[in-house]
Amino acid sequence: MNWGDVMDFVKEFDNAIKNGYIIPYFQPLTRSITGKVCGAEALARWIDPNKGVIQPNEFIPLLEENNLIYKLDLVMIENVCKFYNENKIKNLCFSINISRLDFKTADMFKLINDIMNKYNVPREAIHLEITESIMFDNKLDINDLFERFHNNGFEIWIDDFGSGFSSLHVLREYKFDVLKIDMSLVQRFDLNSKKILYSIINMAKKLGMRSVAEGVETKEQYKFLKDIGCEIIQGYYFSKPMPGNDFLKYLDINGNESKEDYNYWNEIGKINFLSANPFKFDKFKEEDIFDVSPLALIEYDSKKLKYVYVNDKYLDELKIIGFNSIEKLEEVVNNENYENHTSLLEQIENSIANPRTQRVDNIINNVVFSHFTKLVSKTTDRCLIVSSFSTISTKRTDFLVLKYSQSLYKTYDLVTEITPSSDSAVQIYSTAGFSKIYGTRSLKEGIKEFASKEVLPSDKERYLEFFNLKKIENMKEDYIQDRFMIRSGNTYKLKNVRISKLYNGKFLYTIQSL
Repeated sequence: MNWGDVMDFVKEFDNAIKNGYIIPYFQPLTRSITGKVCGAEALARWIDPNKGVIQPNEFIPLLEENNLIYKLDLVMIENVCKFYNENKIKNLCFSINISRLDFKTADMFKLINDIMNKYNVPREAIHLEITESIMFDNKLDINDLFERFHNNGFEIWIDDFGSGFSSLHVLREYKFDVLKIDMSLVQRFDLNSKKILYSIINMAKKLGMRSVAEGVETKEQYKFLKDIGCEIIQGYYFSKPMPGNDFLKYLDINGNESKEDYNYWNEIGKINFLSANPFKFDKFKEEDIFDVSPLALIEYDSKKLKYVYVNDKYLDELKIIGFNSIEKLEEVVNNENYENHTSLLEQIENSIANPRTQRVDNIINNVVFSHFTKLVSKTTDRCLIVSSFSTISTKRTDFLVLKYSQSLYKTYDLVTEITPSSDSAVQIYSTAGFSKIYGTRSLKEGIKEFASKEVLPSDKERYLEFFNLKKIENMKEDYIQDRFMIRSGNTYKLKNVRISKLYNGKFLYTIQSL
């Protein structure tokens, strides 16, 4: 747009304000979990009857260069307050961009409050979006300014986080209610962007901030953001910015949250979907920084296990099963006379042989627990395994059932319920560390796949004949059994396979080491 000189531009801009050419367009803010509108961002549009639509990138830089941006921001606040007051949208909140230059030019705190008093708009209805660049202006006492707004009932949002020179210093020094993620991180949406988004949401929760993602355009982006706990979505996936009348029609069609629902879902937004303990959401404490899963790193050199790292949560779980130190655990597990020595080494070797996480259920000192292991890396002479486990409290009412069923199960490598008539299987228990769970989608296909991957090739045909579903359905015996060479780590071992009748066409398939 050719404005001539600065005076021409200033004159036209003042004329645009006077004649109502500067209007707000509203882009909905949608609650990710419910899909309901919970607010809108008000975006400035200059619509001249002669020149048509003048894009923001044409006039906003000129306003900033000439210290006039405060006029635009104030007229936007006035227009939004007027829109709020004239329509039946008292449940909605509106976010409005405020330039850092405003605070150097005028007493924005007084001017904003004067406008809101004029239209009788509650402070919680207007949220101020401020870019982080304001925090680098040493001429302003930002903390004092924020405190005044907060004490007066306003929310302050940090806008465009992740664009340009985002600084963690800003989040450390200043209190924000909402962190708004810049669209550049969402729109690229490659693996690195997803990792960054994941980390930003996790950080925001731990800092007690809600989160908004702008620039969301696809269902995939929306689902990912919802799944990692981003609370509010903004972007073309739901709607482009629109004039006031169209926004009201949009609300009629899509609905919006009540004030009660708004507060309700804001509280629920405190839950950190990415936390190892999502139940701790009331107040984040210093000790919660390490609120993680039990974790240990085990080095194995084909002879001994060495715990090279354990976290406090792992040590806490060890104490439940009777080990007061990692040194004591290491001493015991490397003792060949220890009752669980063989099964633990077999699990480690299965982890090395198979890429999937291995799980073994066990009992030590009357405590039922599940032990998980997975290969991290290896060299020619050693391997590093990540280990975690979870215990089940003896105070639980289901403990005795688990305890004694585990005592029975631990004599088996695998226990699976099969139903030939429906071609289905449900794995009940496993310590064998097979590379996958077979037969859960199709029993017939699972039998073939197990025979190909887990049975010694010379035993394969005999195994398939044994596991003939038509014969099994018609068998008159209570059970049938045979012995086969079945994979165990990098080798094969002779194991007993039994199929026992249950009821209603169901059978129990078990594998037992000899």
